Amino acid sequence: MKVFIGSVLLMFAAQFASAAVIDFDDLGDESFAQIGDGYGGFNWNVIGALSGSDYPGTGLDTAVVSGTNVAFNAFGAWSSIDLAGAGSFDFIGAWFGSYLFEQELAFEGWLDGVLVYSTLDTFVITPESASWIQLDWAGIDQLMIYNSLADWGVSWGMDDFTVEIHRPASVPEASGLVLLLMGVLGVGVLRRRA
Repeated sequence: MKVFIGSVLLMFAAQFASAAVIDFDDLGDESFAQIGDGYGGFNWNVIGALSGSDYPGTGLDTAVVSGTNVAFNAFGAWSSIDLAGAGSFDFIGAWFGSYLFEQELAFEGWLDGVLVYSTLDTFVITPESASWIQLDWAGIDQLMIYNSLADWGVSWGMDDFTVEIHRPASVPEASGLVLLLMGVLGVGVLRRRA
């Protein structure tokens, strides 16, 4: 009985997690379209989407590893990807390619305004092929992406942004939880007497 009650309480306190690979292919093929807030559960700051095939030989085409679209940092600016709503996410990794020139990327992971992770080394990306960057950072709500050629306006392309989102479970009202527990206890008392 104690195990059952504990399981019920744990179920209400648990977070819901969902793994996702965001490939940007359902955004259409408009060039330089800003990704709207809430897409895939995130707010995309200074990040747009485009069809890589519209930019052959630039590196944005080779950044596409699935489908046709790729995300990119508009005007080569430093960018952030923030979780939309409550919870946190684990950043597993993504594919990156560089526009026209080789450049370096660095990352930071934040939770509630506190720096949790930072890359010690930078990652070199090129226009010739996409590079998988895997960080396996758990429990962040913001991912910052810095690029070495931001002052020159050189963008990166990103595909298959792979994350696991953790959302807090909705908590039932106290009166409903109390009634449920009283019912469980009542059943336990009746079984004991029988």
